[in-house]
Amino acid sequence: MIRKLLTLFLQSIFCVNNLFSQSLLLNTKYQLEAGTYLSTAGVTPFWLRSNQYGIVPIFSPILTFRGSVQKNYDSTKNDNKKLKKFGYGYGFWGIVNVGKQSSVLLPEAYLKIRYEAFEFYGGRRREIMGLVDTALTSGSYIWSGNALPIPKVQISIPNYKQLGKSSIFVKIGISHGWFGNQGYVKNYYLHQKWLYGRIGQDNSKFKFYAGFNHQVQWGGVTQNIDPLYSKNGKLAPYPLYSYQFVLIPFLQKLIKLDIDKLTSYDSGLAIGNHLGSADIGFEFEKNGMKLLLYKQQPYDFARSLYTLNNIEDGLYGLSINLKKNYIVKNVLIEYLYTVSQGLYRFGKYKASNYVENDNYFSHGQYISYDYNSLIMGTPFILLNERGIYNNRVKAFSFYLNGTLVKKFSYLFGGTFSSNLGIYGINISKNQFLGKINTNYSLKKNAFLLSQVTFDIGTLYSKNLGLSVIFRKNL
Repeated sequence: MIRKLLTLFLQSIFCVNNLFSQSLLLNTKYQLEAGTYLSTAGVTPFWLRSNQYGIVPIFSPILTFRGSVQKNYDSTKNDNKKLKKFGYGYGFWGIVNVGKQSSVLLPEAYLKIRYEAFEFYGGRRREIMGLVDTALTSGSYIWSGNALPIPKVQISIPNYKQLGKSSIFVKIGISHGWFGNQGYVKNYYLHQKWLYGRIGQDNSKFKFYAGFNHQVQWGGVTQNIDPLYSKNGKLAPYPLYSYQFVLIPFLQKLIKLDIDKLTSYDSGLAIGNHLGSADIGFEFEKNGMKLLLYKQQPYDFARSLYTLNNIEDGLYGLSINLKKNYIVKNVLIEYLYTVSQGLYRFGKYKASNYVENDNYFSHGQYISYDYNSLIMGTPFILLNERGIYNNRVKAFSFYLNGTLVKKFSYLFGGTFSSNLGIYGINISKNQFLGKINTNYSLKKNAFLLSQVTFDIGTLYSKNLGLSVIFRKNL
């Protein structure tokens, strides 16, 4: 009898362990990559390194080795044909670069948990924020994937959720991140929140989108002990008190401030560096073709949103998806314009914001909107060791992709940019940035990816680059 009970116990343990192992492996993907980056000028061309989550060094040649594992949510449905309420997933992505700038990077390491429409995650994770064609875009204005992901915790409704039985859908989120020990200010924080809405069912021919996102760099310590900017080197000496004004910026104008808990700089303006974009878009779908028209309206001063001082500025996009076509599958036209900044409207000087321009991605305390010396937003706004030196930009981009033969897909296009520097330090440099990407499917879930890019103009030296990556999905 004891022998039978012991046998049943061991069998049950084995079954539970087997089910747990199957759960861990379900929807899990493994990927290995090895490749190289080459260039004629010894500097990695613009489109080989931009919007790559900070993983490609600026100097070449480079050998790169990458490995990742990703577990997605269980997509199976219950007896009522609905997704399970609870799910979890995770992701890890490690990179070793060998060359003039050898490095070991961990761009992704996160755990995510889903309960119905809500998702919580913690760690580093690749993301793009804003209403945009995420597949082909030249770079979403505020959060483009240009820099290494910031470690953060986040709770959100990541996919559009229907409000009752209406035709209104929303997605919303809030997060807290850590910049760490880098930059002019050390150990400061990131605050993010966003709200986007959609009018139109999933199968509607016409959909309308609108929303906004809000980013704040705040807190931290600095060597600048000027009492205007810090209290004993701290930019937010009472973080819990300061956070209410980070969360609700206009609250600072509605209640009496405790000036003993704030720096003079913050009590006069806002806690930290506030910036973001307000987005609007229209989508039309018919006869196998989908059109998406969008604009991202930037702001560095919140009052620019209601005064329309910088209404000309923003990222304009037209995305075309041809579902029934293979040779040309997607077409994207984008135009980035950041020249106005609230000082010029339609070519005429109209001073506003107390004669202070928006000066995108620049700030008096935090210097610039970057992480590890890489801009977190559009890669066309440029940074050096002294701060932002080029944020007055006109950039026209055109891209298309498709499949030429069954196993061979491509992406082709380029960007022409006119770079005018910043207000007070003008430059005049034109640049063309081109790229041709190919993806050839080999046998047994293996792929050969190549990318040819070139820089021609006066902003960057003439340069031709090549990357070749071998990818194996397991």
